[in-house]
Amino acid sequence: MSSSSPDTKTALVTGACSGIGLALVRHLLAKKDAKWNVILADINEKAYQAISRDLDSSRTIFIPTDVSSWDSHAAAFKKSVEWSPNNRIDFFAANAGIADQEIMIGPGSNYNLDAEPQKPNLSCLDVDLYGVLYGLKLFVHYTRKARQISPTDFYPKMVITASCVGQYPFAVAPQYAAAKAACINLTRSTGIPALKHEGIAINCIMPAFVLTNIMPEYLSTNWPKEFVTPLSTMMRAYDELIEVEGRVVGDGKSDGKDGVVKTAMSVECVVDRLFYRTHVEPPDESQAYLVKEATEDGMWGMGLKDEAVKMMEKIAAGGRG
Repeated sequence: MSSSSPDTKTALVTGACSGIGLALVRHLLAKKDAKWNVILADINEKAYQAISRDLDSSRTIFIPTDVSSWDSHAAAFKKSVEWSPNNRIDFFAANAGIADQEIMIGPGSNYNLDAEPQKPNLSCLDVDLYGVLYGLKLFVHYTRKARQISPTDFYPKMVITASCVGQYPFAVAPQYAAAKAACINLTRSTGIPALKHEGIAINCIMPAFVLTNIMPEYLSTNWPKEFVTPLSTMMRAYDELIEVEGRVVGDGKSDGKDGVVKTAMSVECVVDRLFYRTHVEPPDESQAYLVKEATEDGMWGMGLKDEAVKMMEKIAAGGRG
């Protein structure tokens, strides 16, 4: 059991032992306005051993976690809730990520044309996209269980680590770009209904160029220093997205609205600025109508509800869905 006081909150951070994840862990533990206990969920136990001396063992716990594995991810959530003094997770940072593990196009894509093509290595999608979806389902599940015990004074937040390259062409790592683009639209598509039905605010950050230990040495050496985004910029974004009252410091460096609870927001973190980015505008009346009706009360929602009812009736009658 972690250390506890009446205002103690619990955070679960995946990919917590390096880069943005580790910076977030340290940021939460150092906060003066709230006491955080933090679960470090990471696949790299050696990385944890290297940093564990610097962490308060009464306020942190390490759980070996492979986010691409449903069983491993689910076990991490279960243990996290059991460890939490309030048996709940107040903040879930879905941060774990890896780059493309196979080059499929152009130089470096080694195809043996005399053999049958092999299944591609899609580990990047397994971690960066499916891992996020696993985490989302688990977070909703344990949030519902927590509300059975304490239905009030609970404002759970989920922040996904997407990337600025989810918005732009990124030919050097197309799987990574595709996964991050999916995470951005997952945020925009789930944020509103999640807050309405589950009381969960879902947002994502989209870091620009950040110097972490996974960055190739050539880039670390040659990237223009004025275009490097410090970790502190992402920490500011996290603060704005998990703040219960939606507080934003009015220094002109953030597009966020002060005093507004954030959900369905995708925040591009660039050097020392936070840009709250929105989806592309529909090009004509037809597409504007499609977007307008893509809600649970719109035509899309009504149509899908109707199909779901028909499927349940078919199953009840002994048929197959």
